[in-house]
Amino acid sequence: MVGYRVVAAQTGESGESDDGAMSVKHAVLGLVIERPGHGYALAQRLNERCGSWQWERSGVYSALDRLEEESYVLRAKARAGASASRRAPSTVYEATDRGRDFFGEWVLASSPPSPFRQDLDLKLLLAGPEFLPRLIDLTWAQEQQCAAELQRLVSQGPAGASIAQSSWAEIAVALQRRGEIRVLQARVEWLQDTRSVMKELLMRSNAPRR
Repeated sequence: MVGYRVVAAQTGESGESDDGAMSVKHAVLGLVIERPGHGYALAQRLNERCGSWQWERSGVYSALDRLEEESYVLRAKARAGASASRRAPSTVYEATDRGRDFFGEWVLASSPPSPFRQDLDLKLLLAGPEFLPRLIDLTWAQEQQCAAELQRLVSQGPAGASIAQSSWAEIAVALQRRGEIRVLQARVEWLQDTRSVMKELLMRSNAPRR
């Protein structure tokens, strides 16, 4: 799946993004504040809420460890005799007042746009003209991936929600999907333009000299 990470900073299992602007820690904490839950359920809810970002389940567990160490969440209850592992379904996490304050500060802070950091973009910037044929193939392949992801997003239904009949969480998901669709559409257009330029350069370089 291509998803939003086609154009967004990628988040690793550590829970922190490449540029430090966004982390799975904030996402997991937000879900715990919304409704306490155990690790597996939180990972499922995260995938349902923002699945296109493709955070790994192991990242959710790592985030819970960090949140607990920093006293932002605590283990609310556990069935007698159950495993103490964070993965034990009986272990339910809930937010602390300190965690709610931390989350509130994050929400209120400014949010600069994430830089576009993609492997393909770096190749285009650094590869020499001898790689043009391969770069043309790579841009075409990514365009097909973007098109497939666009089809998946569109198939989920209209990227809008009735304010009168939906909760804010449902509206926010619809707005996010609308944003992802527009970003992917722009990426497809850019890939097509880039490939067109490279093809022209390749034809010019292969033209017989007079």
